[in-house]
Amino acid sequence: MHAVPTLEPSDTGGYRTRVSNIAEEPASEAVAVPGGSLWTLSRGAGLPLVLAHGGPGLSNNLEPVAGMVDDLARVHLYDQRGCGRSRANGPFDIATLVADLEALRTHWRHERWVVGGHSWGAALALFYALAHPDRTLGVIYLAGTAIRWGWKDGVQRERLSRLTAAERQELRALGARLESNGDERDRARFLRLMWSTDFASRAAAAVLDSQPLYSFPRADAVARAVQNDWKARLDEGIEDDLRRLTAPVLVVHGRRDPDPTGAREVADLAPCGQWAPLDNAGHSAWLEQPAAMRQVLRAFLGSLR
Repeated sequence: MHAVPTLEPSDTGGYRTRVSNIAEEPASEAVAVPGGSLWTLSRGAGLPLVLAHGGPGLSNNLEPVAGMVDDLARVHLYDQRGCGRSRANGPFDIATLVADLEALRTHWRHERWVVGGHSWGAALALFYALAHPDRTLGVIYLAGTAIRWGWKDGVQRERLSRLTAAERQELRALGARLESNGDERDRARFLRLMWSTDFASRAAAAVLDSQPLYSFPRADAVARAVQNDWKARLDEGIEDDLRRLTAPVLVVHGRRDPDPTGAREVADLAPCGQWAPLDNAGHSAWLEQPAAMRQVLRAFLGSLR
């Protein structure tokens, strides 16, 4: 244990500094929510920040991102409902996942916090901010999607263009097998091929051979249910809600992401939006350009203090 300065809400709506003893080691905790519990991991001290993983249906892989800012922020990581180490039942929809985030905020007694996420998790963080603007200090939108569902078609075309003809043929064969009775080896190879296109170069994608991006298999039923609701929400339109969001929104995006510009509209529509493109980075910029990612995140969090 060691004494570190932390920030806590004041009665006037701002923050005051308080010195307290914070454990140096990350603390894992199962937090009860309706229908089960969520696995969480908390580390660091300072502004409260939660990071939501991508997917839908995957699990937390954002420890490297947390490590970039955990001297500035109390960072909370977690596995979403039905994913990874969390043991919560459905429903699997955006309203429930937003309610889970609000339950976590209440559990940790944060008056307001910064909500962030990667890919699908960025969209979830944004949905939370739109539902709870009074609880949101800021939004970190890492490699998030466009706010119209048509983005998926463009991403699929770009991904396929980054594969060789032989790889495209293999991908189609694997997809067909997975539709019927494919095994985990088929699934792993399918995802390896798809995710290799998320990087700025094929050489950079070699990291997938030495370290898996996720520790747990994708929860396919969760993914399908959430994607259906996600599409419905975007089809309804969130542009007007985004224009009313007063919290600062940082959009960090690799220029070599399969969808290099779709998230730009989030920064453009949010009144306090910031567009931060990263050169020579794809969909997981912290793996390819960690120094640039660290600098952008720290500057944003510093501006909120």
